[in-house]
Amino acid sequence: MTISAPFLISFLRVAELGSVSRAAQALHLSQPAVSKQLRALEQTLGVRLLERSGRGVKLTREGSLVADYGRQSAALLDDCTRALRELGTEQGGSLVLGAGATTCIFQLPRWLRQLRDRRPNVDVTVRTGTSSVVEALVLEREVDLGLVTSPAGSRALQERVLFREEIVLVVARDFARPPHQLEALPLILFPQSTGFRAYLDQKLGAARLARLVKMETDSVEGIKSFVASGLGASFLPRSAVAKELAARVLRRVVLPGLPELQRSTRVVRRRDRALSQTAAGFLQILERSAMTGA
Repeated sequence: MTISAPFLISFLRVAELGSVSRAAQALHLSQPAVSKQLRALEQTLGVRLLERSGRGVKLTREGSLVADYGRQSAALLDDCTRALRELGTEQGGSLVLGAGATTCIFQLPRWLRQLRDRRPNVDVTVRTGTSSVVEALVLEREVDLGLVTSPAGSRALQERVLFREEIVLVVARDFARPPHQLEALPLILFPQSTGFRAYLDQKLGAARLARLVKMETDSVEGIKSFVASGLGASFLPRSAVAKELAARVLRRVVLPGLPELQRSTRVVRRRDRALSQTAAGFLQILERSAMTGA
């Protein structure tokens, strides 16, 4: 059994848009031409793929299965096409990364500098989001590699811990009330939708933190600015406050009874996805960094 690639592409676009007419427009084909391709695909497979639903169409159970495999095939074809373009192009290539905001600010620049030393003309795209968002981007093949700070939640992903770092409690250098317990501090934290906050909730108690949190923002620079202004305290990765601690803009507070806090930065990729030369080279940089700390 041989499935025609154009027929499969038309079917996938119909499945995506839920409409034969809209798919035909997107493909720059006539609606009868797309309908004919769909019928031919159904005849080849011997199953019904679509059924009418209101103003559009919806997938049958068999159609959903074909769509799942079809998307994987299309993604593999894209990977293959990109790999062919990169053959013999050692100085270029493209790379799409997913990463959290703090990783983008404090770790990613030095890794990308190393990549550009190897491949000066590389085209890099970085998409930011929480660990769960980045993981979803990797699963959907929208990024080559993801840099996350939460354990991978899917068996389809392969992960490696790059490094672990301490999470420290910081206040302004001249914070008015020297704290002796966490309850004495108004906290400024990342929102509950983030993996970092979920980790703190798990380690310190979600109900406890909810009582103490006075401000929330997903900007690490915003948190540091608010803390430096004396508006409260925050838990942040050491790398995020290293300069402020050295400059004595912020100071660390060690409270009795607090558990050891640390976060792990991981690189995740799809197990079944072949990496391009550029992505494989960047992964080597990350793995060397994990071994040497550089």
